[in-house]
This record gives sequence, structure tokens and C-alpha cells, in this order.
Amino acid sequence: MKINELISEIETTKAVESILVKHKNNTFQSYPWLKSKSLYKFIIGEESLAQKSGNVLLRQVLSLFYGCWNWFRKYDIWAFTNSVERIEIEGKYFDKLFDGFQSIPNTKTLIIELQLFSKFKQKHIASKYAVSKALFLLSEEIYGRLFLRKFKIENQELIAEIETLLKVKIDTNGTIRKYLAQYYMMHFWLKILPNPKAVFLSVSYSHFGYILAFKEKGIRVIEMQHGVISKGHHAYFYTKKMEQNQFPDAALVWGENEQNFLTSETEFPCPQIIPIGRSVIDLFAQKIKNSTSITSFTVSLQDGKFGDLMLDFLLKFNKENNSKYNFYLQRRRTSEADYLSKFEFPANFHFFKGNIYENIAETDAHITAYSTSGIEALAIGKPSIFLNFQNKAIDVFGVELENHPYVFFVNTFDELENALKSLINYKSESVKNATSALIYPNYFENISSFIASELQK
Repeated sequence: MKINELISEIETTKAVESILVKHKNNTFQSYPWLKSKSLYKFIIGEESLAQKSGNVLLRQVLSLFYGCWNWFRKYDIWAFTNSVERIEIEGKYFDKLFDGFQSIPNTKTLIIELQLFSKFKQKHIASKYAVSKALFLLSEEIYGRLFLRKFKIENQELIAEIETLLKVKIDTNGTIRKYLAQYYMMHFWLKILPNPKAVFLSVSYSHFGYILAFKEKGIRVIEMQHGVISKGHHAYFYTKKMEQNQFPDAALVWGENEQNFLTSETEFPCPQIIPIGRSVIDLFAQKIKNSTSITSFTVSLQDGKFGDLMLDFLLKFNKENNSKYNFYLQRRRTSEADYLSKFEFPANFHFFKGNIYENIAETDAHITAYSTSGIEALAIGKPSIFLNFQNKAIDVFGVELENHPYVFFVNTFDELENALKSLINYKSESVKNATSALIYPNYFENISSFIASELQK
């Protein structure tokens, strides 16, 4: 059963809106909190890629003073992001989502960065004002442990029914404690720190408590699309209406497809959906060259089991084809050493050292399982091949990409070879033109116009 079908079954047969948490004199609609965790575990097999541990907490403690002098300035915008969004461009590490804001006149933005999987020295980043999210995270951890030992869950039997249907078990109390701590501690910090006029988030569904606190304070909350938004993404597909108070006021999406989905195919409770494009696409689309034949691939690996399935498939395909292609592997969080411990790579497999966009620009086509870089490659001008393990690629991208002339969902070596034959002498401009509904052009003009109007509210 597809993810959207599972969600439809859960939300149409169960009164999920009645799953409430009561604490002090507050009542919270908590189904969205638990939905995000349980369906993530259903898909990936774990509640999170970063489990809480002594090491994780130590890393946060060590990053606590990162840019700490920036906390007490007055900013127009707070932007919550993740250090994995940084890519190196001309010797500086740019945040793909928010560093473009620096080109907007009379706007000061504070980058609040989760530094869990990577960390960059202040002198190496492009952000003018950046801090670690550790200040918030550690205060929430302490508050949760000391003051959130007891709370009341109403209609808890529905949670058990959902877990039985999905065949997963999550840490319900830990998840609830996380979002309650977000809510209470953000109210505290907004009394201490100069308040922004607006808050931007890269992942709204991991910040429910923050959003609720910001909106109660009268601060506008905007989500910036960071990855896939479709029926295949559990955090954006709703068939049951939820309270809007812990969802963003606006979502800035890459193109018309996401806008159409969010406004007409889901009950995701965000009143304003605006397509604006993507900054890195505008930058790297200018750097590509047309290919007369397919000789090299960018391979955007997934973390976990799908990354291993991809490599196993491509190594066998490579052997059948006498190593005639070059594969440039783009890691995510999994280390090169981890892959080297599992696989023996021939000389035509390379771990690419630059960023994913440079990789795409320098190769002839893109391969992934279900990474968003498959869409980004199309917008830059390169065909995308999706390895459709367990039908995951079609679940995520099928509706959006099934009719795209430069997209191929493959299950076998023969299907991959046929796809490559059809791509001889393709034109990058043709690929980009076929992708305009997916990623809007003129990002910098669009974002400047939006922020200027937003800050006047």
C-alpha cells in the first residue's frame, strides 16, 4: 500500500484530530507530532537518523558558543536550517536555502543552524550572522527532563491502533516531550532575545512547538521547501483537517506542481502557497554543457538500506557493461569509510569531492533512488534516472514525473540500458524547458519581492 493510501486509511477511519495532550492549562493537537515520527519509522525503519546519545549531546555542548555574539542583535528574520544544507561555492560554504537572503537590501537575517552531521568554521561560511541551534536544543533537553515528566494524553488508544496498522512502535512520550519543550522554551527565549519580524523554517514538521510559540507571539512563520513535497511525503499529505496554529502561515515552494498539490490535493493547513524557484538552480544551470553521448553519471546516494541497494545494482550493471561508464558518487550523511567497508569499488567509481550541483553540471545524467536531487538535476538540464527499488521512486515521484520526457524509472539492467540509448544527443535546454513547472525561474527576484512584502505586514 502506498504512503498516501495508508494516511488516507488512518485519517478517514480514525478521529486523529481528537488525539490531544494536556499540560498545565494548555491543550495541544498532537496527531501531527506522532504522525511524522511513526510514518518516518515505517518508511526508514528508525525514528530518526540521529538517535539521542551521549555523543550527540556532547557535540551540541561543544557547539553551544558557535557565533554566540550574534544572538543579541536585532534581526528582521530568523532562519532555522541544518548544516547539511551548506555547499562549497568558490571557497565559502553557502546555505542553499537562506544565504541568498543576504542580497536583499535592508534585511538582516540570523541563520540558526542544527550542527549535527557537519560543522563549518565561521570564517569558512558565507552567512554573515550564524549561530548554533544548540542553545535551544540543550535548554529543551534540560527542561523536558526536569519539568515534563507528567502530561495527559487523550484518546491514547488511537495511537496504539495506528501503530498496529503500521506495525511500528515509537517513543510516544519522548516525542510529546520534545514538542512541549520546544513550545515552552521558545516562549522563554522570546522574552530574552530581540524578536524577529518573521521566522523561516526548512522543516516545519520537526518544529511544531516553535511554530505554535511564534504564532502566539504574533510572529509570521514561513516554510522554505527543502525537499520532496508530494503525496508520497507523509508530512505534507493530510486527508483530515488539523488546527492551523502549529503549521506555517506560508510555504515557499519550488514550482507549480507543489503549489497545485498543496492547494488542491491535501488538507495540509497552510493558507498561502507561493512558487519561487531555487537559488542554487539559477546559479548552476549556467555552468552546464550539452552532452553528445552518455559516459558519466552523478549518483546521488540515499542513506541507509536504499543507498546499499543502489550501489549493489550499479556495481553489477557496471560489470555487465565492462566498466564503460564513470560513476561519481555523492554521499549524504553516510561516510565514505562506511561504504568502503561494505563494497569493493572498481576504478571507474569515484567519490565526488565537490557539491552535488557541481557533480550534476560535470556529468551527463543523474541517478538516484528517490532523492530530490533528481528534480534539481532536471532543472539544471540533466536527465534523471530513478532506481525504483520496492516501488519507492514511483511512490514519491510517480505522479509528478511520470510524463516527463527525460525521467526514467528503472527496475532492471535492460530498462536502464534502453533509457541510456534514448538519451544520445539530448539537449540540456530541452530538459530545462520540460521542467519549468517543477522549479520556477528567477529565484532571486521572487524571494526579494516576497520578503519585502512580508516585512511590511
